[in-house]
Amino acid sequence: MKRKFKQLHVAIISGIFVLMLVIATVVPASATFTELRVVSWDVMSLTFNHPSGENNGSAGEFTVSLYDDEEEEWGGPQAAFCVDLDTHIGQERYDIESMLQPEPVEIAWLMDTYSPVSSTVSGAALQSAIWEVLYGNDFTLTGPSPGVTDLYTIYMDALDNATIDTNYLLSNYSVVNLNDHQNLLVQNSSSAPVPEPTTMLLLGAGLLGLAGVRKKKIK
Repeated sequence: MKRKFKQLHVAIISGIFVLMLVIATVVPASATFTELRVVSWDVMSLTFNHPSGENNGSAGEFTVSLYDDEEEEWGGPQAAFCVDLDTHIGQERYDIESMLQPEPVEIAWLMDTYSPVSSTVSGAALQSAIWEVLYGNDFTLTGPSPGVTDLYTIYMDALDNATIDTNYLLSNYSVVNLNDHQNLLVQNSSSAPVPEPTTMLLLGAGLLGLAGVRKKKIK
């Protein structure tokens, strides 16, 4: 009877520590982004049809950094893409009005699949594909580079046949809403499962607990 009680006791303790380990690995670190800094961009001139009347513009991949107000520090550089053809943006710092879900979610799939890009041409093609999803028949890429249009077609064909994991994309990507400036699609680093100090303590306690259980079994 004593032996069974000890086994049950060990099993309960093991279960508790395993649960603590799981919690430690899945609880995400929170972040409050209050500013965006445009570090640089790698763009090229394109021609396209758009209701605004413009038939040319620059397209490509931005490099930006987000300021985390809770951590009081700037995050590392990351890729970003324009989701707003009607306004402009410069290499400056901007206050973030809000972080929005990417709509439609297919724009996040394109970025998740093909960014960071390998060249200026691929960046322009990816940006064009994102605009196509956003604006539909109101956006038509007309040139000038065959390399851009060919890659753009490849990206759009891949999207047509893609399996979209909506939950993953909505939790990992956001649209940074900048008042009176171009909104940008970014990877939402706050959704990455980075252990916070409290979860690190749980993880340490779990490891120590499992070690203790292991020692009991050896005795």
